[in-house]
Formats: sequence, structure tokens, C-alpha cells
Amino acid sequence: MENYCEVCSLKLRDNHEFQIHLTGQKHLKKYQFKEFQRRITENSIFVSSIPKYISKDAVINYFLQYGQISKHKIGKNYVIIEFENREPAEYLLKNPVWLNNIKLNIQKRIFYNNDSKRIPDNHLAETTKATDLDCIKSVFKNETTFESQLETFLNTVLLSDTEVEARYESICKFLDKTFACVFPNCRSYRFGSTQMGLGFKECDLDIYMDIGVPIYELNGAFTMRKVFKEVKHVMYKMNNIFINIIPILKAKTPIIKCYYVPNKVSCDISFKNAFGIYKSNLIKHCLSLDTRIKPLMVIIKFWGRQSKMSGSGKISNYGLLLLIIFYLQQPEIRILPPLMEFQKTCEPIIIDGWQVNFDENTVLPPITNYSTIPQLLTGFFEFYANFSFKKNIICPWDGIAHTKELFTKTSNLPDYMTRYKEIAVQEESRLSVGSFACIQDPIELNHNNIASVYSKKIMLFQKNCKISEEICTSSQEDNYKNLLENLLTYDYKEEVNNLVVVVTIPSGLYVDVGLPDNFQDREDIVHKEIYKKDNWYFIVFNIVKDIFEKMCKLQVTVLSADNETKQQKIEVLSDVHTRKAQQLLLHCTGNDSALLNRKSCTGSSDLRRSPLNKEISISDIAVERNSKRQEYKPLKLDFTCIFEKIDDPVQVKLVLKSDKMKNNIFKNYGNFIGSKLRKVTMNTLLHMKRCKLTLNDL
Repeated sequence: MENYCEVCSLKLRDNHEFQIHLTGQKHLKKYQFKEFQRRITENSIFVSSIPKYISKDAVINYFLQYGQISKHKIGKNYVIIEFENREPAEYLLKNPVWLNNIKLNIQKRIFYNNDSKRIPDNHLAETTKATDLDCIKSVFKNETTFESQLETFLNTVLLSDTEVEARYESICKFLDKTFACVFPNCRSYRFGSTQMGLGFKECDLDIYMDIGVPIYELNGAFTMRKVFKEVKHVMYKMNNIFINIIPILKAKTPIIKCYYVPNKVSCDISFKNAFGIYKSNLIKHCLSLDTRIKPLMVIIKFWGRQSKMSGSGKISNYGLLLLIIFYLQQPEIRILPPLMEFQKTCEPIIIDGWQVNFDENTVLPPITNYSTIPQLLTGFFEFYANFSFKKNIICPWDGIAHTKELFTKTSNLPDYMTRYKEIAVQEESRLSVGSFACIQDPIELNHNNIASVYSKKIMLFQKNCKISEEICTSSQEDNYKNLLENLLTYDYKEEVNNLVVVVTIPSGLYVDVGLPDNFQDREDIVHKEIYKKDNWYFIVFNIVKDIFEKMCKLQVTVLSADNETKQQKIEVLSDVHTRKAQQLLLHCTGNDSALLNRKSCTGSSDLRRSPLNKEISISDIAVERNSKRQEYKPLKLDFTCIFEKIDDPVQVKLVLKSDKMKNNIFKNYGNFIGSKLRKVTMNTLLHMKRCKLTLNDL
């Protein structure tokens, strides 16, 4: 009788061989892995087609209400969620789920053939609970003073020296032994947060591997392509040690990304230069100069992550540390000296034209600043909330904010920048000052550390700095007891909402709409053309207001917008029909209950009813239907509409904008409301003209 192993897809005729096979290591490993896959599949869901305006983090937070999440993976257009048990997954796969009034596409998670290499049991990168927000909140609740909270916070989130040695340094030692067969003199070095002493519990490992021989761009014994080929060859053979191997050869600093299975650490290995090591050592030395600097950097680094100010496309962690150093160099602070002071008393070591070494024994003047850490935090946020990134360059090397104009001509620069002047003779080797913001690297003086950060992100950084400054200031009242909790758990905005929706409504053939029957004969109306225009503005304003109030079902407050700093509530019926206010501001608040599922609602077919009244009847049906949907959760709307009268030619300009709503949500609803404003207003004016109606007849 033929025996078949479904786990290994293997046929064995001999029963004895089959029994031996079932107890063998290969079968057991595959069995364990398939059991792992089965368990993960039962506990997991695959959520796809998520609208762009709904953040992936919001999706994760939403699904927490169904059960405890053990792991999750966020992709470009999808999210994979693994629950602690299978009940939440079973429920979600059987029932429709709505988020922000959008039905989510939820499917069963499927493992593909290559998952065995990418996701082996116990080797998935886990989200370390030590830095989870809930755990951080518990730290603040269990301690009663700022000092005790800070100590517990640092112990909770930071890697200890023992952990760094055992978990991270051991990887470097393993790499040296492993790649000695290819590069006999290779040596691996840690750099980045683990080297500085600022590494969080779950942080990745940055490694510079010196292969012991020069790497050439072209026609050398060891080109970068050749090095990558040799390293990949070794790694692919050791697929029980290295997984998720991703070579990135064409980057400015080529790296090989991988996951080191034994220690569960993601690694970035570079080969190009050792700048990262020297930069890390320089910052590490700065930490040793004053006991307040390390806690300050850890708090701000964690704040950068929680507020989503640091990361890809934003200010890097290294850039954030340079901002802190520069702040501490300012004359009113003077805790750190200009970094060039460390290079004056040592024999230079030059790499690619730049001095990379420094003297740890440099004699510095005594520190006379005795500010507390909360006071330094407040000062940091205040400093950058008001800093002119657009005009100035942040230069930690000399501690001065130079104007960008100064760097346009090297001859304008001070004499102590001789080394930069020599390299910047060629224009392509100069510091990039054309971007919105600029931080000059203290070692590679022609490198802008935030050149790729858009102005929008810098503006958001400054806005969140202002919020954080206010948090710090208000925390002073209770001796900063709630400072860390308020600062690190505040729901910071991820976007600066600078979207606007502009709608223009021309008078055209409708400027005579709604005039009294005896308009031409009335002697009390002296300036008939002016009255005609003001009457048209009055009609359009009331139609627009009715669209917001009766069609959109929003609450509307009308203010004078001619003076933005002193907006005052006005009497609509008196002031709108005069020339007192050329601009009016309508503040609209409410929810989206009248704006959803309108296509399925049929309004009145009575031709005598105005287009506005037909839309209002559709809204009434939509609100009633949406209120009966159990899964419907109203989305708050809060925006303003500037109503501007324009005389030549006669028209109305409507500008919708919001500082309260996220860009993606406002863009979605703002565009819809804007299109309705124009269409309904124009059609209603046409209806009034055809039927010879006044505003009171609508």
C-alpha cells in the first residue's frame, strides 16, 4: 500500500520508511511551519483597497476594538492584521465592516510559496511592547514626579549597554567571521542610534562593513557591484540566518537590507564610506558633555516618532539630533560649543576631503546654564516654532544660522570655512541651499541633511513645535508632572491643511433675478444699478446659506471676513443686502449624514419645485436612511466659506478651507460641496428667472 505525506507532498511505498520519514527533521520542520501557517491564517485578515485619505494607522487602531492585535504589516495599499485568537478574524470575514462610511474590503490571508523564506516561525520582526503607547502611558501613571517619570521612561524605551553588546554587537562579530572567506580583512562597525546610545528597544542596526580593500566605481578588482554580488552569494546560502535580503545598489549610499534571524534584528549594511561612524561618535561625545543632553535627545526623538515628524520623507532622526545640538549652541543656552572646536587640536584624518576625527580631550569653558530638562524642552520647541527655515541655514559646525545668500558665493564665507571653500569651487560640490530648509552636516560640510524635506513638512514641524511649546508651558503649573504624558501622547496632526476649494458664481443673465415687479418705477430706489447688484448678491448669499444649512444640514455662523483678525457676527438680513461687507465668512459645522448615499435617494419630480428644494428633499431621505444603518458613524465636518462680492464683472467668489479637518477628508467633501454650490445655485437662479420668482417664493 502506498503511503502519502500531505505535509511534504511525498509518496513512500514502504511503511517502515514512511514511519521513519514522519519522525525525521525535515518532515517535522515542514509540519511545524504548516501548523504555523494554519494558525496565522485563522487569526489573520487581509484589508485592501483602503482609500488614500484613510491612514493605515487609523485602520490598525480601528480594528483594535474587535480584539487584541499581536502583529500587523502595513503595505502600500493594504494592511495585514494578525489577532491573538481567531474569533475576531472569523467575525470580520463574515460581516461587513465600515470605516469613515467606507466599506472595507476584508479577505482571508493567503500564504504564497515564498512565505516560507520571508516569514518563518518566531522570526517575524515583533513590535516591541516596551515602546507601545499604552505601555508608555502606564509609565506616566505609575510615577508621580517628572524626575521619576523620566527615569522610568528612559529605562523603558532605551536599549541598555548589555542589550547592545549581546544583541547588536554580536551581529558585527558574526559578520566578520562569516565574510572572512570572501574578504579576509573585513571589519564591521556599528553606527547610528545603537552606537550613540540612543537606540530604542526595537531599533534596526546600521552597519558599515570595511572589506579591507578599496572599492572602485569602475574597472577595479572590487567594484560596488562585485561586493554586492559576493555578499549576496554568502547570505543566500545561509537562509536560516539571513532573510528578507534586499540589495539597494543605486542609492547615494548603496546598502544591503536584511533580517538577522538569530537576534531578530533588521540590518542595513553599507560599504561606501565610514562617515556614519564618525558622525555617530561625534554625537555620542556631545552626550557625554552634560547629563541633560541624552534625556533631552531621547524625549525629542520619541516625540518626533509619535508626532510623525521623523522618518521617510520627513526630518531624519540624525537631522533631528542636529537640530537639538544647534539649539544647545545658541548664545542664550551655550551648553554645547560649535562642533568645529573639537577639530582644532587634533591631527586631521581626511576622508573624501573632509576632516572626520575630533579631540575628545578638547578643553571647553565651564557650562553656566543650569536650566532643567523641561525648560530646555520648552526652549527647543519655542526656538524652532519661530525659526526662519526659508531664509537661514542651520550650521552646527560653527553654531551660527547663516543666511542662504551668504553661501551663494564662497568668497563671502568666513575664513575658517577654508576646507569647504576648496571643495565648493565646483558648483556641483556646493551645499544645496535651494531647498526650503537646510541643515549643514558638521562633517560633510557640503551636505544638506534635510534637502529632500518639502516645505509642507517643515511647516507642519513648526506647527507641532508650537503646540508642544504650549504643552510645556502649561505643564509648568503642576511642576511638569504631566509634561511627558501630554507631550508624547498628544494627537499631533500628520498634515498641514492648506487645501482650498474655490467656486465662482457669475451673474451673467441672472443679475435681474428676484427684483420687485415695480422695480423700474420705484422712486425710492435712486441708484438702480447698485441696487440690482446688491440684490443679486443677497439672493446668491441666501441660496448658498440654504445649501449649507438645509441641503448639507450644517450649522452656519455668519461673520464679517473683511478684517480676519476681528471677525464679528453680523446681522445677515441687514448687512448682506448693503455694501457694508464685501466679504462674509460662513463657519459651517456638523456631520456628513446628508452627503452620503445621495445617488440612491430620489427627490421630488415636481417641475415647479426649485433645484434647491429638490436637493433638500434628497438630503432629508439620505439623513433618515443613514441614521438607520447600524454601521454608520457620522464624520464631523468643520470648515469655513469666504463669500466675496466682486463688482467687475459682477460675480461671487466662494473659498472653502479648513484647519480642523484632515487634508484627505476635506478634499473629498470640500470638492463635493463646492460642485454642489455652483450647480445648485446656477440652476436655482435659472429656475427663478424662468418662473419670475423672488427669494421669498423659493
